[in-house]
Amino acid sequence: MKKLSIIAATLLVSAIPMWGQSSLEAAAENAQKKLDASLEKLADLREEIGSEKIPLTKERDTLFSKLRDLRREADRAQRISDNQSSDLSTYEASLNSQEEMVDYLINLSSEFGRTFGSQLDPSEYEFYGDKITASEMTNEDPNTTALEKLGAQKEIIEAALERMEALAGGATYEGQAITTDGILKDGTFVRFGPITYFASGETAGLVEQGNSTEPLVMPIMDGSFNPGIAAIASGQEGSLPIDATLDNAMAIEATKESVLDHISKGGIWVYPILGFAFLSLAVAAFKAFELATLPKPKEGFLSEVLSKLASKDKEGAAHAANNASGPMGKMIQQGVKYADHDPELVEEILYESMVDTQPKVMRLLPFISVTAAVAPLLGLLGTVTGMINTFNRIKIFGTGDAKSLSGGISEALITTEFGLIVAIPALLLYAILSRKAKGYIARMEKMSISFINGIKTIS
Repeated sequence: MKKLSIIAATLLVSAIPMWGQSSLEAAAENAQKKLDASLEKLADLREEIGSEKIPLTKERDTLFSKLRDLRREADRAQRISDNQSSDLSTYEASLNSQEEMVDYLINLSSEFGRTFGSQLDPSEYEFYGDKITASEMTNEDPNTTALEKLGAQKEIIEAALERMEALAGGATYEGQAITTDGILKDGTFVRFGPITYFASGETAGLVEQGNSTEPLVMPIMDGSFNPGIAAIASGQEGSLPIDATLDNAMAIEATKESVLDHISKGGIWVYPILGFAFLSLAVAAFKAFELATLPKPKEGFLSEVLSKLASKDKEGAAHAANNASGPMGKMIQQGVKYADHDPELVEEILYESMVDTQPKVMRLLPFISVTAAVAPLLGLLGTVTGMINTFNRIKIFGTGDAKSLSGGISEALITTEFGLIVAIPALLLYAILSRKAKGYIARMEKMSISFINGIKTIS
């Protein structure tokens, strides 16, 4: 195509008019020659292209065929690779699942071993303690394989099954236990359900966990079951004491304390509270006796005095008034003495007598009221000091040691307890006694009003 363009351009240039016709013919002839040469060259070129086209086409078809085969081979290889990757992922997932299952079984069996060890009776530890310890050490060893760990746990499970079969219906076995006098004795354990007994000669009792690894024998309170335990331990018939609370009743019994022990745990502030309690109780007893023994005029006493005053027998009225003792009698005696004076003056005299009597009747009662108010405050003070002691011990021992904290907590609670125990009865006693004292004053006031009204009627 490039050659044809050159020829056409040449022809166009040759076609430009020249100076004359001859020049034009010469240019045309020259162009014709060039055109013929170009056409001849074009024919040769086409022949050459035609001769090379067929081999190139065959080669192209061959290459395309190879490309298709290679693509098919690549697709097949890709499918094989994908299938292999899928199989590998499935295998890895299955392997991880199996490993997780093995870890779960190891953890589950390890937890069973710990639970089994915690549920063992103190008398059984010598039979199973070594297996439990070996299992725990195997489980904690990082160099131990999973199969070895499962093997150690398998021994624990087998031991637990054997123990279950051995204890079905009760069992007896030999062993050693520490008696209450601190001596390690050989004897026979009797296991019945969750309760274990021990018999060694005349010594018999319930088995508990002591401070050491050896079981501790707690004697039966009345000792009546000791022969029965010894008989069953020797293979004979006998009676066994059954604690339905699984030693909780004995634990509760062991926590009981005397009153003095309870008071001593309350700290220093319990003693002022108890001091107020005893004093207020003594005052209450004294006031109750005093108020109960206050003289009271007999029925008709005031009427007799007023009747004699009405008959102008002042001496007889004074004699009748002198027969009555106590504050009421003295008040009427003063009234009879000034009966011939103005009633308002007599009323003032009687009121003065009541005012003089009221402090004597109400004396010491405020102390009981003060006790009712002070006792809870002292209890609160003991609570504060007890909590301060508790926090100080927490700084030293931390919160893990409950025994070290019990002293401060006991002081905090017991002082509050005693404060309320003292305050509530003191408050009730004050209310009862003050009501009784006020009732006596009110009776005097009523008698004085009746006397004044009688005088006014007479005059």
